Amino acid sequence: MKLSHKKSVAILFVALIGVGFGIILSPTSKESIVFAKEPTGGRWMPLVLNSSDALRVPAPPSRNSQQFNQEINELRALQSNQTAQVNESISYWNASASVRWNEIARSLVMKYNTTPPMASRVYALLSVAQYDTLVATWNNKYTYNRSSPHEIDNTIKPLIATSADPSYPSDQAAVAATSAEVLSYLYPKEAVWLSKQAANHEASQLWAGVSFRSDVVAGMNLGNTVARDVINRAKNDGSNAFWNGTVPTRPGKWFSSESPPKPPLLPLWGEVKPWLLNKSDEAELMPPPPPVYNSQQFNQSLKEVKQISDNRTAKQLQIAQFWADGAGTVTPPGHWNQIACDLISNYHLNELRSARTLALMNAAMMDTGIHCWNCKYTYWYIRPSQADPTITTPVGLPNFPSYVSGHSSFSGAAGEVLSYIFPTERSELQAKVQEASLSRLYAGIHYRFDCDQGLKVGRGVAQHAIQHGMNDGSPP
Repeated sequence: MKLSHKKSVAILFVALIGVGFGIILSPTSKESIVFAKEPTGGRWMPLVLNSSDALRVPAPPSRNSQQFNQEINELRALQSNQTAQVNESISYWNASASVRWNEIARSLVMKYNTTPPMASRVYALLSVAQYDTLVATWNNKYTYNRSSPHEIDNTIKPLIATSADPSYPSDQAAVAATSAEVLSYLYPKEAVWLSKQAANHEASQLWAGVSFRSDVVAGMNLGNTVARDVINRAKNDGSNAFWNGTVPTRPGKWFSSESPPKPPLLPLWGEVKPWLLNKSDEAELMPPPPPVYNSQQFNQSLKEVKQISDNRTAKQLQIAQFWADGAGTVTPPGHWNQIACDLISNYHLNELRSARTLALMNAAMMDTGIHCWNCKYTYWYIRPSQADPTITTPVGLPNFPSYVSGHSSFSGAAGEVLSYIFPTERSELQAKVQEASLSRLYAGIHYRFDCDQGLKVGRGVAQHAIQHGMNDGSPP
């Protein structure tokens, strides 16, 4: 089902009213939650910027300046003229900015029927831009050490949760600006709508009394600058390469099951520029060749898929459908972004750590998708239901080769990175990984060896993301 902007925003509001910092305060509440400082955040290692101190915004206006007095008076006036619509906007944006914009990205992936590899790129570009923006924001925060409005003037009451970190620049405005810019590049038809969402997000920080206007403007400028760097990288990552090859026709090779036949999905995706891997890493992670077609191992594996197809239980069908994430959904990478966002909310991560979580996971998933697609089009391996047309596929058959499983690869990468960040959740996360992988066997779409090798690919790539996280300067 296609979502209109109005409906998708309404759904996001209902779905996320209880997430973000973990506690949503009424815009009329006089209480305030203060989150712990992240004083080293401005020195964490970025993924695109050359260094954490690469971007410097001008100093904020001094306390004795005319601009400062104007900004104080503006916040007082805004707080004395709240409306129901303003309060609703404050509540909607009172969440982790990275989580909120991740939700918006998922709604666009659904609306535009974005394919899983392309979706992994959407989530990675967005999350990396958010994380690098916030590292630069934190570097500037602790360069200028500007106090929050309510710490300077006790007549200004913050209506949402606040941070003990310095106020300038606004991290929320920074994420809003960089997110809208990156998503507008990816979905240009949505640019006007996205710009309006960013403006509303930025304004909510003024209405809530947690940022000065100069905080917001500085955050916007930082976000836009980082977004341009990320977009420039994206323009040269090879994701738009045109394939003019031919599908091999030898026995045991994949063929299009569509009528009329359609070109395979993204045969050149394996050549897209990764975030974390180099050529030697890719060679080391390359799985062994799949079983020879019509060999004893192949026939035994095909027999297992056939037996499941003939005797599929209600539970197996439910698992296959739950993890299907086919056309018109958030895709398998989006499913894991939802899981990650839920954990971020449950553990009340601050803004910087929320963005770091999503950046590490999504960089790993995009790289995993690249490597997985490289495997698929190295071997062009036949799908089970193509080798035996009596095998049923209740969730549909993807239009690309079988070996290795994309679902398993994406899940292995995401589950491993999230287990590193949330170690107490490892057991439950790994159970989800295993279920997501087996769902493709239950659906008749993959052999067991597709799934097993896919998990190894994803987990292997994840180790590079984890190593980056262990060396990025963030304290445990």
